[in-house]
Amino acid sequence: MGMFQANLGIWQILARQGEIRSDDLNSSFQQAIAPFAAVDSLPRLFDAGQASLKTVVLAASGKADLSQGELIDLLAGPPQTSPEGRRMRQDMAAKMRSVLDDQRLVSLDTLFTLGDGLNKMAGGAPAPGNMLPLASELREFELPRPIFTESEKTEWAPGVYANRHAELQVHVDITKVIKGPGSKPQLEAARGQLTPFLRDALVGLNYAYYEPPGAQLLHNNPLFVRSHDFSGETIMGVTQLWQAPELFNQGSPAGGGAYLVGSLAELPYVLATTEEDFIAPKNVQALIWKEVTADLLVSATLPRWWNVTRNELHAAALYQRSGEDLVTAAATNQELRDKVMDILAGRLPPQRLGEVEQALHSGDAAASLQPLTPADTFYLAAEFRHKYPQETTAWGAAGGELDTLIRQNAAEVNLQRLSRDFGTPHPVMAQNYRCELLNVQPFPAFGGNSSRLLGESWDSTNLYWARLADEKGYSPIMMNRLVPELTRHMVANIFATDIEDWPALTRAMRETGEEFRQGKIAVPQITEASSATQENGVQGESQISSAAGGHK
Repeated sequence: MGMFQANLGIWQILARQGEIRSDDLNSSFQQAIAPFAAVDSLPRLFDAGQASLKTVVLAASGKADLSQGELIDLLAGPPQTSPEGRRMRQDMAAKMRSVLDDQRLVSLDTLFTLGDGLNKMAGGAPAPGNMLPLASELREFELPRPIFTESEKTEWAPGVYANRHAELQVHVDITKVIKGPGSKPQLEAARGQLTPFLRDALVGLNYAYYEPPGAQLLHNNPLFVRSHDFSGETIMGVTQLWQAPELFNQGSPAGGGAYLVGSLAELPYVLATTEEDFIAPKNVQALIWKEVTADLLVSATLPRWWNVTRNELHAAALYQRSGEDLVTAAATNQELRDKVMDILAGRLPPQRLGEVEQALHSGDAAASLQPLTPADTFYLAAEFRHKYPQETTAWGAAGGELDTLIRQNAAEVNLQRLSRDFGTPHPVMAQNYRCELLNVQPFPAFGGNSSRLLGESWDSTNLYWARLADEKGYSPIMMNRLVPELTRHMVANIFATDIEDWPALTRAMRETGEEFRQGKIAVPQITEASSATQENGVQGESQISSAAGGHK
């Protein structure tokens, strides 16, 4: 189950990034599944995992045999032509490598070389010269020494945790078979012993790709990936294992540490909920919605901005500025005010709509903008242009500039493309991880799944970060580093006073924006990272430091 889902997770990433052509999506998906149909032993499962992965990378790169470094580069993003784009892609790949290194996972290169060598030996060929050094790599990782005895475990954490998967790996030793030489059944069995390591390597690639900003557990608990329980063996009574995983055993040192039980479905969100507590709130006793925070982190982790152009970045900023200009002008123009309020009535809940209307009637333009989010002003400008295309005088300076940009680059800055590139995923509301702007009223926050709906309907962050990047003159490619870092600071700045004080999100976002404008937030630098041909253990030097120790 783990290997099957991990390969499909890699397929999903490459498909979402456009590295698998649309015409090849169905066929490549079916080819990725097919090798698992005839699995009846561990050796055949190892072969199925390798064959399935080859079909996926073949569909994405045109080559079936890629090294682990090349596969990581493929996952990091599509090939880039600009020097800055290439450095950013290397930097993203280096971050993934750091997760794999800290999880102490055996590389795919080692596993596939060992598998091929054992196959040749089973056919009568002599052992390749590199087999013994590679086989010794399987024993480089040792389980941490337990702090509780078996009797203490039984007393304090009965039946909570039994990581047989990781424990079996510690006892794997195929050097005797290689030196033997072993018989064909022994060599086949030795190849089967590589299967748990392959599962972890493939699952680890999924974890590394979806690493949320501020992550600590992925770098400090080397058992986290190994402990992922796909069958529910460690927990009695868990059902629906093909659905989203759950975090078990947190806060129970006698149980062996926290780990995920379930499938890889919704892995981005589950990792975000697991890691979010390591982002320390800036204010003491700040009320932060756990589900909303996870959604914010997913919106900064899952989207990628490899194909965004400067015109798109500028258009996202101009739509927000144009909406603000319309509201400002409406404070002194009754006819325009009626049109603006009519549009906002389809977007804002009654209380916020009343606040905007009251401020406009009093002529206070600044106060009328306070309740509005970037998504609101973006929506206002887009709808006003659609409903009143002839009223160009009301658009303001930003609206006039936007009109020129649209006429000159209609295909590049249309609303559908902006929605795709600056929207957020909606796995609950839309049942998929496609990024888009839904333009719906924010849901109320009551905790649990209701707060998650609030998080998915509050789709302003990426629009606002795009505006900041445009103002500061950053290239769109820098969004891949700016967005996670700014989102991490925003989460730390959230300070709600009660469960319904969701405007705290807007306050935290604007506070983060001002800190960024004033240079108080360090700009992540892109440095040269390790190349695809280097070993998995070589890391890039550009890593953003993470805050730790917070609780929500």
